[in-house]
Amino acid sequence: MNWKPLLLSLIGCLSLTACQWLSSTPKDSKVVAKVGNYYLYEEDIQKLLPKEHTLEDSVRIVTPYINNWALQKLLFLKAETNIPNSKKEEFEQLVSEYRNDLYTQFYLDLLSRQVDTLIGRKEKEEFYERNKEIFKLTEDLVQLRFIQLSPKDLTAKLSSAFKTYSQKDRRYIDSLSPHFTSSFLNDSIWIRATEVKEKIPALATKIGKGTAQQLIEQRDSTSVYLLKVNKYLDNTDYAPMEYAYPTLKQIILNKRKNTYINNLEKEIINDAIENKQFELYEQN
Repeated sequence: MNWKPLLLSLIGCLSLTACQWLSSTPKDSKVVAKVGNYYLYEEDIQKLLPKEHTLEDSVRIVTPYINNWALQKLLFLKAETNIPNSKKEEFEQLVSEYRNDLYTQFYLDLLSRQVDTLIGRKEKEEFYERNKEIFKLTEDLVQLRFIQLSPKDLTAKLSSAFKTYSQKDRRYIDSLSPHFTSSFLNDSIWIRATEVKEKIPALATKIGKGTAQQLIEQRDSTSVYLLKVNKYLDNTDYAPMEYAYPTLKQIILNKRKNTYINNLEKEIINDAIENKQFELYEQN
């Protein structure tokens, strides 16, 4: 059977139905379209419309939705007629399992929110020491500070302040920051070395274990760079605990969650057996 004329005819009818429906909004929901035993109701598509809309807006928004709904139902009916029963049973089993997984996973996630998310310093340190191999570095990390600026803006006072870097020096350097081309001055946090080298390629060869604790001044045709590498770690080192903390925290919380869920599942089974909701029969 050629479905194309029928489908085009149906789409035309549905478009007309949409126009008629949109002309009024009765209190009780009514049928907007029908395909086989499937019904599309006014309340199902009312949410598509903005509060203020014209008839033309409504037709433009709703008609494609109705036509697509009809097409999907027609395709489903066609497939349902032609798919072998064995395949239908397989699909129904998959749907049932998927539905069960959705319900149970949502329920367990809901319950697991009761897990304590606070992690004390002692627990963090003990976990880090017990599982240190997990935190072996796969990329280099660095603590540093640098300034890039025009040669005309570099003064002896700025160089001295960058070197000693006391609280007073930091306030002075901060006051000059509008004159810097670029800078990074928080030298107490760990960052990826590749990220820094990409940002300031002029200093790429100067950032490494060999330059730790050295004060470096370098110039090119347009800029002068001040660099101080505090610490440098490579793939022979372990990630510092403060850098590893997000990963460490997630592992600890996942372990807590899994323990909680395992205990909960045992409790559910035991309660069901005690209440005769779950019974095991002897096998012959």
